[in-house]
Amino acid sequence: MMLLILSILGMSAAVNLHDEVIDFDSIAFFSSRIPAGKFRLYHGEYREAVAPNSAAERVVKLTDQRAVGVVNGAQTAGVVLATALGGSGTFYDLALLLKGPEGWKHVDTVFLGDRVEIRSMEFHENEMRIEMTTHGPRDPLCCPTLRVVKRFAVETGRLVEVNSNTADEEEAGIVGPVWEWNGTAHSDGKRVVPPDSKNYTIQWLKDGTLMVRADCNSKGGSYSLNGDSLTVTIALSTLAACPEGSLENQFVHDLSDGAARLVTHPDTLSLDLNYDEWVMTFSRKKGP
Repeated sequence: MMLLILSILGMSAAVNLHDEVIDFDSIAFFSSRIPAGKFRLYHGEYREAVAPNSAAERVVKLTDQRAVGVVNGAQTAGVVLATALGGSGTFYDLALLLKGPEGWKHVDTVFLGDRVEIRSMEFHENEMRIEMTTHGPRDPLCCPTLRVVKRFAVETGRLVEVNSNTADEEEAGIVGPVWEWNGTAHSDGKRVVPPDSKNYTIQWLKDGTLMVRADCNSKGGSYSLNGDSLTVTIALSTLAACPEGSLENQFVHDLSDGAARLVTHPDTLSLDLNYDEWVMTFSRKKGP
């Protein structure tokens, strides 16, 4: 299916799709943030007083992030609306528009975040892909730093979130599968190989946490990925006494000893640690 993808700059309230002009000012938008529930834009904005005789205003603005395409045979558009309610917050919503016999209609909304940055959006097949900067675990509300990619399927006039990863994770493809440790090769020629890779695994989760099996113990923690630089923090562990010869301590030490350079392939990945002093290799787990 061929899609038409547009990125429109500026605050114009209309966009051209082939020879057709979409007049956003003519569309009745709905929002739970507006007491009346519905509103219309005027030159790309809607304003109303927060209270009678108040100088503070609720303001909804049509941002410059918009995409238009054909999804399942229907002309479809997505726009991002920014709403300020008179305080410090600015709330960003993704509005889904469909064209019917009576013109364009706002049919669904998804909240994207408060004081986030929408970097790009586009349709791909029946999905809308949004790259944005949102808040990491330690970010103040003023200053988000975490780049994420949100994907929404367009299904019968609704936006259904199907996947959200950090932008770096999406490129690396490490999130989700369980990875089994094949071993660690040291620069002096020493090589450590686990007797059974299935007992030494790691799984990166999309919320920035991780799950580790280190022989007889289960561990947890967090990770950060910036480009190909990966940092792992192990913070939790069960306290079973593993048998003699266990590589539990070696495995955890290698994983969490500073930032590693991540190298990925379809079914394998490696972590080059401590300036290539040692390299850990992993294989994607097959089967249940």
